[in-house]
Amino acid sequence: MKAKVLKLEKKLFDGEVSYVVLPATLGEICILPNHMAIVTTLKKGVIRVFKPNRMHSVDIEIDGGVCSFFEEVATCVVNF
Repeated sequence: MKAKVLKLEKKLFDGEVSYVVLPATLGEICILPNHMAIVTTLKKGVIRVFKPNRMHSVDIEIDGGVCSFFEEVATCVVNF
């Protein structure tokens, strides 16, 4: 699956991932491959992006935003 984390001015992350953990407004969620389509708002926190074959995540601190997952692509537009 693929993940994109974007600010209005630039890309913060764009690449293949194993999974993504998001600070959703109603609680933390994990998006894995083949997850159902979803749109959620994000609260202040950290998006954790796990690249394939890596033990540690790429952490991106945010102040909020929105994320959608559709056709194996997680797209997050964030503030920070």
